Amino acid sequence: MSATVGQADDHLANGYEALATGDWPGARDAFASAVTAAESPEALDGLGRALWWLREERESVVYRERAYAGFRRDGELARAARIALWLSREYALAFGNDSAAGGWLARASRLLRDVAPGAERGWLDLARSERTRDGEESARLASAALEVALTAADTDLELRALAQLGFAEVSLGEVDEGLEHLDEAMAAATSGEPTSHETFADVCCTLMLACERAGDAERPQQWSRVLEEFVRRYDHITLLAFCRTCCADVFAANGRVDAAEEELVVAIRELTEAGQRSRCVHPATRLAEIRVLQGRFDEAEQFLTGFEDDPDAIRVAVAMRVARGDARTAEALVVRRLDEIGWTNLLAAPLLEQLVQARLAEDRVEEAREAADMLAAIAGPSGRERVEAAAALARGRVASAAGDADAVNILQRAVNGFAGLGLRLLAAQARVELARALADQSPPGAIETARHARNELEALGASREADAAAALMRSLGARGRTGPRSLGSLSRRETEVLRLLGEGLSNRDIADRLFISPKTAEHHVSRIYGKLGLKSRAEAAAYAVRTLGVE
Repeated sequence: MSATVGQADDHLANGYEALATGDWPGARDAFASAVTAAESPEALDGLGRALWWLREERESVVYRERAYAGFRRDGELARAARIALWLSREYALAFGNDSAAGGWLARASRLLRDVAPGAERGWLDLARSERTRDGEESARLASAALEVALTAADTDLELRALAQLGFAEVSLGEVDEGLEHLDEAMAAATSGEPTSHETFADVCCTLMLACERAGDAERPQQWSRVLEEFVRRYDHITLLAFCRTCCADVFAANGRVDAAEEELVVAIRELTEAGQRSRCVHPATRLAEIRVLQGRFDEAEQFLTGFEDDPDAIRVAVAMRVARGDARTAEALVVRRLDEIGWTNLLAAPLLEQLVQARLAEDRVEEAREAADMLAAIAGPSGRERVEAAAALARGRVASAAGDADAVNILQRAVNGFAGLGLRLLAAQARVELARALADQSPPGAIETARHARNELEALGASREADAAAALMRSLGARGRTGPRSLGSLSRRETEVLRLLGEGLSNRDIADRLFISPKTAEHHVSRIYGKLGLKSRAEAAAYAVRTLGVE
């Protein structure tokens, strides 16, 4: 018996070491061996944690429920309560089962009545903060959890509470305060302060969700550089396995739209097959954004089905309506959301940008000017460069539509603002507007500006807007391309696909080689044709031989 117990202890030690280094399969195997040698609540709990990282959520829940029962039976109420809180969160986030989530939260609360005050009380406050829909109550409970964490010196609780407090503040319209708290939590999480990778995962996910709600594209881009460096110590896909949407956000923030697209497609498939919900922003809404950029509106519409009332899907729904010429519906969606959150706080800024576009689409210039002025009033006191650039773009669009002479100068400030922040897509979109404003006074300057925008938009996968820039160039007398376009317009993945086309592979063969779906391979091939001005696989193969040296 003692030998068996000793073996179980060795397996437990190996399991915890594997968890610490991000070796989830190794952790699973070690804890499974510990369960076989001498089943214990600790081994069951470790196995459940490893399975969670491997995205086997249902099995994870089964083992952690068994661990809960074991700790409860052994009188370890604090550990049992901690698992009960985790189960409450998992049932709510992954499975959308509010009854089970509420039951486990109530169970944890009852257990903690018999436990001396400590960190577990803070974890209970945090769980309650995450479940309530009252923003002020959520912030109050998160603050209480933070105080407990500082007293108990529980770093994981501290960072989770900081992130939750930040998210609650952003949702209340206190955007600057909330994002400052999230920045602090992220700084600590990526420095190695937490004792578990789960804390890193949660803080990262909460940051992305808060930025989506605040319309802050700059912050994910800045943090993505830190994240990529941090996760280089591990397999980054593995470390971010808790949420493929966040992983896609990291790719997209660095201009790798193709990689983001692939990650989102897989995320949607996995959630559908498992019958689960997304933990933060649903990948379908993210993929809908990419489809709108590509001009694939029917697909975008399909992805948005069921998310019509989701606050995080409003902006992409509005963008799609404007692009399809349904400006009235777009305006109605924006106004309804602004009435909910208020018209004068930072949360309103990205919606006011879209309101300007919707009104201009119907030549309601003065009403668009009113919305642009409201955006400028928010931008001024905010001190946020991204909002200031957006306000300049809105004012420039209105000035251009009204024929104001200052439109070019205003739009140039918008271009400079976005470019200075490294926001390539927004800078390219602003350049298209600048080119339109330049069209009458300097056609050559307008053509060159539109060409710059088109090249950037093509590189970023925004094919619909790239086509609009190209059409503007043609209307100004620019000669069309006489041959294949530059290889530099292709993304990294598209270059890989082009190389395989040069080898004569079919779409299915390409899919197998790159571990993507045949439909994704087909989409890459179509985009290569469009970007390079090619008409057939034979032309693409010949181009690959010439430019990539494929034999």
